[in-house]
Amino acid sequence: MSTPPDIDTLKRIVGESVPDLADKTYSRIRSGGTDNSIYRVGDGHALRVARRHEAIPSLAYREPVAMRSLKDLPLETPKLVANGLTDAPEEWPWLVCSWLEGESAEASGHVLTETDARRLALFLLDLQGQRRDFAAEPNIDNHWRGCALAQRDEPTRGAITDVAEDFDAIALAAIWKAALDTSACPEQDRTWIHGDLHAANLLIKDGALSGVIDWGLSGLGDPASDYMAGFTLFEGAAQDTFWKASGITESVWRRARGWALSTSVIAYAFYRGTKTPIEKRSRKLLDDLSFSV
Repeated sequence: MSTPPDIDTLKRIVGESVPDLADKTYSRIRSGGTDNSIYRVGDGHALRVARRHEAIPSLAYREPVAMRSLKDLPLETPKLVANGLTDAPEEWPWLVCSWLEGESAEASGHVLTETDARRLALFLLDLQGQRRDFAAEPNIDNHWRGCALAQRDEPTRGAITDVAEDFDAIALAAIWKAALDTSACPEQDRTWIHGDLHAANLLIKDGALSGVIDWGLSGLGDPASDYMAGFTLFEGAAQDTFWKASGITESVWRRARGWALSTSVIAYAFYRGTKTPIEKRSRKLLDDLSFSV
């Protein structure tokens, strides 16, 4: 873990690239994330600075490419302003982007509605239609989001075994097997994915879903890895609305359920006992899946 440069150093570094921001107020933002330190710069910008080696590829490539490549999406997304490296000896990436107004769905406690479900479904359809020329392949730096589910088989089965005292491991294993038995995503069907659609990365403004932030896990992959949001974000009528608005096939739905299971059980096994939001989210989903078979 790295200690970010002091405020004066950050102002100098950013000011050399964007002189208009040199004299703005820089304020550190509390964040549940571990990869980046985040600052608000004036009223209209955000500064992200890598804090650990694992964050370097995302901040140096995945986020800037997404911000440059993705156009005219129906929900707000951050726009790239400048990026570069901090001073030696660290020389780690930093990035300045537009600041989006709103509060995260997680922080606000906003319960996502049917309107939100339609908005997110439309957003994903538009995202999947974007040109994929520069989208990065799944890799360890984005936790293999969008890869073939078979690549996640060993860690997923291991995590299911690890949490067997807390959940119905037989039911979870059956869901996982059904996902693996489903036809894999064809090459021509791979699209841009966000890769990390959870409540902390969705912005709420004026009581409705307004934006999507944190593109550090984005790239090229199976769209089912984003459609797992149907299991992780929505309940009841809103969940039904999301599936109808998405118009996905049964095979994509099964893979999406597999993605929801895999990411949640691995996260829960790692964060169990920490009382963090990610542990809470993962436990709820695993409880729901355990009773869905």
